[in-house]
This record gives sequence, structure tokens and C-alpha cells, in this order.
Amino acid sequence: MASDKKRPTGTAVDWRERRNAITAGALPLFIERPWSSMGVDEIAAHIGISYWQVYYSFDGLEDIYRACVSRLVDTIADRIDNPPAPHSSVNRTVQDYVRHAADIVASEEYRHLLFLRLRDGHSEHWLKTAYDGKVAEPLRTGLEAAVAEAGERHDLKIVLLHGARERCLMMLETALALPKLLHDGDIVDDGFDRTVTTISKEVFAATCTFDGFDQTESAAA
Repeated sequence: MASDKKRPTGTAVDWRERRNAITAGALPLFIERPWSSMGVDEIAAHIGISYWQVYYSFDGLEDIYRACVSRLVDTIADRIDNPPAPHSSVNRTVQDYVRHAADIVASEEYRHLLFLRLRDGHSEHWLKTAYDGKVAEPLRTGLEAAVAEAGERHDLKIVLLHGARERCLMMLETALALPKLLHDGDIVDDGFDRTVTTISKEVFAATCTFDGFDQTESAAA
């Protein structure tokens, strides 16, 4: 957050509201170019406010960039934290959760975050940490938790085979996020339901009871 010593005296300002407005307006610029190639004056002109309004709200360009990424991460994390309730059917639970994850991965916010991670992750190591800790891992563990809770309704301890949760997210990103980065959004929109169905079947096929045997047909009904 901007240091207190930089804040001018005078009329009280809602700094949180101003910072949110600046990060919302600055994000498109950071999508176009790395933060190190930009200036505060450019951001101010793009948003339509004064240079000093931006200057006094942040501790430099990197702080603005980090705030933009944090805004993206928090928006996505809020959606991850609201998954569908597990169904009595394990198969239906998998389908519902995969669709929930697919909606998130296909969103504009996720696409922007994935792009920034791919472009800037080699130099901004904190970006990968934020993505892994607040987005990727919660999506994976959410799938595991949904399957486990659905199994408990049948007095079964159902788990996913090793690597299934990672593969699920990888397939979703490959089918729904990466094509949009390559400007093939129409393909994604046309194949969304097919993608959800295909990945759901693969995830369900990777479920098994705790003792290693395939779950019973009655549990999947």
C-alpha cells in the first residue's frame, strides 16, 4: 500500500476506492506491455485522472502492477470459494464441479492472469506463487473435496487417482483459456459443453474407492 508520507494534506480521500479504480483502469495497459516499459503519466492519461492522483496512491509502477494482479487473483479466488454443492451422485458431482471450474477458466479474468503468468512469470516469481497458491491448488483440492464428500453419502471413501486433478486443470486451460490467448474464442464458445463432458468423463474414470477397486455402479447412479 502507498506509504503515508506521500499522501498530501487536504480533502479526505477514499484511498481503497481510488486504488481499485486505478488498478481496474491500468490492467489493459499491463496486458499490452510489461510494467517496466510504462510510466505513471501514461496510466493517468489512460484512466483520465491526474498524474498526482496515481502517484500518491501507489509506491511506484511495480506496486500498481502487483495490485492489478492481486485484483485478478482475488476475483478468481472468490469464484473458486463458491463451488456447487456435492450431489448424491458422484458422477453428477464431478460434472457439476468440472463445469464450475470450466466457467472460471474460460473467464476473462482467468485468461488475463494466465497470460501475465506466461509472459512475466520468469521475472516476477511472486506471480507464479500467487497463481499456484490461490488459484490452481484451490481448484484442484476443490475437485478432490467434492468427490470425497459425494462418496461419503454412500459410505465410501472415494479418491482421485494420482495426477487426475492436475490433468483436469491442464485440460481445462488447454481447451478453454489458451485458445482465447491465440484469438480463437469462437472455437472455445462452440466447444464449451463438449469440453466439460469430455473432461468430466475422464475425471470420473479416475475415481476409485480407498481400497483401490473401481467404485460401484450404484455410487455413480
